[in-house]
Amino acid sequence: MNRYRLMILMCFLFCLSNSFLTYAQTIEIVNRNVEVFRMEEFHQRGGLPNFFKKLNSQRRLHIGYIGGSITEAKEGWADLVFNWFKLNYPLIAFCQTNIAIGGTGSDLGVFRIERDLLVYNPDLVFVEYAVNDSGRNSESVMSSMEGIVRKIWANSPLTDICFVYTTAKEFVPDMVMGKQMETVKVMEELADYYQIPSINMGLPVARLYASGELALAADPLENSNRIVFSKDGVHPLLESGHPIYASLVGKYLKQMSDFCGMTNCRLIKPYVKNNWERAKMINVSEALLLGDWKILPKEHMVVRDCNVGMPVIYQGEPGASLKFKFKGNVFGFFDCIGPGTGIIDVSVDGKMLEQSRFDPWCSGYRKHCFLIDNLSDGIHEVEVLVTNKVVDKRKILQTNNIVIDDLKLYSETCWYPTSVLIIGELVNE
Repeated sequence: MNRYRLMILMCFLFCLSNSFLTYAQTIEIVNRNVEVFRMEEFHQRGGLPNFFKKLNSQRRLHIGYIGGSITEAKEGWADLVFNWFKLNYPLIAFCQTNIAIGGTGSDLGVFRIERDLLVYNPDLVFVEYAVNDSGRNSESVMSSMEGIVRKIWANSPLTDICFVYTTAKEFVPDMVMGKQMETVKVMEELADYYQIPSINMGLPVARLYASGELALAADPLENSNRIVFSKDGVHPLLESGHPIYASLVGKYLKQMSDFCGMTNCRLIKPYVKNNWERAKMINVSEALLLGDWKILPKEHMVVRDCNVGMPVIYQGEPGASLKFKFKGNVFGFFDCIGPGTGIIDVSVDGKMLEQSRFDPWCSGYRKHCFLIDNLSDGIHEVEVLVTNKVVDKRKILQTNNIVIDDLKLYSETCWYPTSVLIIGELVNE
C-alpha cells in the first residue's frame, strides 16, 4: 500500500471510529423496535491486560491473526487494526503475523496454530472463525475453538486473546431480528468461561442494513447513495466493508486500553473434556508412502498457489497409497485441491470411505483439509489410496458458473497432501 493511500484509509478509519457511535444512536431512535439495536457489540470480560501492560514497559510487540479469508484479505480489517496500533502507539515497534487461510475453519486452525503462529510468541491473538465455522455442529466448533485457546495459553499464559465475529449476507436478516449466529453463541459460551473479550464486527453491518443505509451485496458503482458492504455478500470491500469492521475493533481496543495488569493463571479446567488441544500436524513423510510419490518443485503451479503455510507439498499419482497408525479419535489431512485432483479412498480399520478432493471452486488450486472425527478413542489403522475414478468436473464446476476451457488441466486425478492431522499420537510400527 502506498503512503498516500495509507493516509487516506487511516483518516477514514479515524473519522468512522469517532462518528459511528453517534450515528448508530441516531439510527436507533428511528428504529427503536428493531431488535438488532438491542444486541451488544462488545463484551470486555477479562480484557487484554497483559498486552496493554506490555505497552508501558516494552518497545516491541507482536500481534497475530488466525481466521478465514475475511481476515486473510490484504489491506483488510486486520491490516487496518495493525495500523491503528502503530498510529496510536508510535513509540512501539509492532510486528504482525497473519496466518488466516480462506475457506478454512477453526477445525484446521487448531492444527496449524502452533507451527504457523505460536512459534513467534505473539503478545495478542485475534481469532476470527464465526462465518467459516457456520457449517459445522456446535460440539465440534466448541472443541476446536477451545483447543485454539488452550494451545495459545499453553505456549504463553501472558498472551492475550480477542474473539472477533464477522458476518455474511445469509446471517444478517436473522441478526436484524435479534437472532445471533449459532457459531457466535458457541464462541460466546467459551469466551464467558475463559473471560476472553469479544467484538461482534457484524453488528454495525446489520444495523446499517436495517436502517437502509447499506447494501449487503451490490456493485458500488451502481450505488452512490448507499454504503456497499461487499460484492458477494461475504467478502467486505476494502474501501467500505473492512473499515466498518476495523473501526469497531479500534473503538473497543481504546476502551480496553484503560484496563491493564498481568494475568498468567489461565489454563483452568477444560470446558469440554475432549477438546482438541492435543491436535497435531505431522509431515506426510512420517506415514508409510507406497507407490508413485514425489515432492513438488517450487515452479509447480500447485506450489505457486499454495506454498504459504505448506513448506512441502507431495504429489500422489493414481495407485499411490500411504499408511499410518495412531492412537486418538480424530484424523485428517491438510492438502491442496484444484483442477488436477480427484477422489481418494480412505480406509479406517478396514472400513472404506470415499473422499472427493474436487469441488465447485476448483478452477484453481487452494489449500484445503478434511477430517474424520466420529471415531472411538483408541488405536486406528489408516490407509489412503489415490484413485483414478472418473469425476464429472465439468458438471461440478457448472454449479458455480465456471466453464472448463483447458481439458488437459483437468484430466489428472492426483492428490496433493502436505500434512497428516491427528488428535492423539502416532503409533510407530
